[in-house]
Amino acid sequence: MGEAVNTTLTLSPSKFLYLKYLSIYINGSCDCLSLVYFLGAAPSLETFKLRVPIQLQQSIEELLSEDPSHLRQIPGYRHDKLRRVSICRFPCSKSVVELTSHILENSASLECLTLSTTNDSFRCSDDRSAKCSCLIRPMEAHKAALLIERYIRGKVPSTVQLDVVEPCTQPSP
Repeated sequence: MGEAVNTTLTLSPSKFLYLKYLSIYINGSCDCLSLVYFLGAAPSLETFKLRVPIQLQQSIEELLSEDPSHLRQIPGYRHDKLRRVSICRFPCSKSVVELTSHILENSASLECLTLSTTNDSFRCSDDRSAKCSCLIRPMEAHKAALLIERYIRGKVPSTVQLDVVEPCTQPSP
């Protein structure tokens, strides 16, 4: 059972002192970069999972035409114990790209980053006779994979395992 937290509150670095696992499901629109404050309030955090709603999609053309150096940053937040991060339904959203970039740049102990462009963190089987059942909007998933290539892949240190779960090539039901 999750606890709803008002993000307009200022979170002190000791608010969640012993929290090691954080899973957030965003229901509605949100500036995902603001989640940096949650990560900063949990200095012992080792695993962070984020599930993003489809409604956060933006125009892919707008995002791809922007200069990658113009991403917003929140300085002063280090996440020294964060080892595993998973973002499910990675959307075409600038704020999710900014959050992911922040995590990569400020998490020295990061071991694994999983970015899933599908509805769940799995792919369909290789059975070519079956139809894909894990996508609601396959075009958005393909666009999200383009954003990961443009903004994220080049920032991943060699010590971090990047797993990108892309949509399968099977037709949707």
